[in-house]
Order: sequence, then C-alpha cells, then structure tokens
Amino acid sequence: MKNIYLRTVYALLVCFLVQSSYAASLSLFSLMDSTSSISEDALTGIDFQIGAGDGTVANGKSGDRDNVPAFGDDINIFPREQNFQVGTLTFDASGISGIGNETVLITSLDLGAFWSADPNRTSSSASDDATVLSDISDFAIGLWLFNGPGGIGFGALDTSDSVTFTNGVLTSVDVNLTTTFSVEAFGTPVVWSGVFSIAGDDISYQINDTQTTGFGSSTLVFDLEGTVNSVGTYAIPEPSSLILMMVAFVGMIGVIRKRK
Repeated sequence: MKNIYLRTVYALLVCFLVQSSYAASLSLFSLMDSTSSISEDALTGIDFQIGAGDGTVANGKSGDRDNVPAFGDDINIFPREQNFQVGTLTFDASGISGIGNETVLITSLDLGAFWSADPNRTSSSASDDATVLSDISDFAIGLWLFNGPGGIGFGALDTSDSVTFTNGVLTSVDVNLTTTFSVEAFGTPVVWSGVFSIAGDDISYQINDTQTTGFGSSTLVFDLEGTVNSVGTYAIPEPSSLILMMVAFVGMIGVIRKRK
C-alpha cells in the first residue's frame, strides 16, 4: 500500500508542476475604423482608405481597389477590409484567480495575420496572384511600390506590455511596439518608423514619417485605428484540471486508508 501511496504522490506532483504554469492565448481580431488609411506623397501620391472598399475579402490584386488603382492595376491593400485578424497574444494564466483586477505580462505576440511576407511581392504583375492573405497585403504593397523588397517590422515586447482582467474577464490590452515600414525604391532602401499600440480596446498602427528618397522627401502615413473585439468578452480559461486531480487524490487516500 505504501508503494501505491508514493506513486500517487509522485503522479500528483508531476501534474501540479505541469499545471502550475500554463499559457493562454487570445485573438486580436479587430474591427477597424472605415476612415483608416495608408498614403505616400512622393513616390506614388496615392491614398488607400479601408472604407472605400466593398467589403469583399480578396487577395492583393482582385476585388475592390480600396480607393485608387496604382498605374491601372487593381490592388487591394486591405484584403479583409475592416475585419482585421491582426494575430494572437499569449500570457501565463496560471496566476489569475478571477477575482478583482489582475494584470499579467504578455509572453509572446504573433502579428503574422496583420502582415506577412508574400513571395510574389517582388514579381507582382497582372498575371500574378497573392500567395499570402494578411490584413495588409504584402503583394498589393509590391504592386503599389514598384515591386521593391521590404515590409513591416516590429520591435520586441517589454515589461509594460500586459493584459488586465476584472473578475476573470479581459478589460484591457496594453501593448506599445516600435514599428518600421521599409521598401527598396529604385535601388535605394527607405525606412519609415512609427508605433503599433493597443490601449484598453483601442488598437492603432501609426506611421507619419518623412524620409529622403531618390525622388526627394517622402512622407508615409499609416493611420489605422480600430477596436479589439475580445476586450470585454474574453474570459480566462476554465480552471485547470488540478482541482479535479486533488479531489481524486483525496479520494484515493481515503481508499488506501480503508484498506489498511
């Protein structure tokens, strides 16, 4: 009986160690404001506004044109229009009791749904098609900016990036990351800088930066704002099965004692 008891203790200890820290993830799916837009004044002089689309999910070439076509090609900078998937974040939910206000750090952030590199960006043409679907089409950016290599980059998380729960329900996401948008325009690399942020349920991607290009000064403006759907609706995962294991353990102890 002693061996059974020890094996049970060891098994419970292993389960406790596994369950004592577990990652939970939540979607950053957001509804973006219809006035959100992207523009550049020197290289292209084009403005793309989400609200100018017809709401049809499309790739970077087909479907609506968001606003103005670039050099006669249909392009869709925002393939999902206002419905941005953005990505997911992960946090350690093991310390959340579900009582009162509780804030925990974000452990990882995946923004691949917001922007992902498309292999066809640098060869985009009327006969090509996008191979990657993301909120901001890399393929469409290629059509817009002369098929030059480049893309969107993000800085690292820090200790101020967190999620807050009130009685177990998500009430705030707080993220502030540096971001860059780069392109190689006619052999010259150009990098504009800005900020990606979430505060409460407000999500924002902002660049308003002027850089020197082969065509003179170029001001790039990303003005994307919206609302994160999960704030106010997402609840922490159900408590782990540790409680059930504890109940089972207590019951087994009782059985062992009766057998002695």
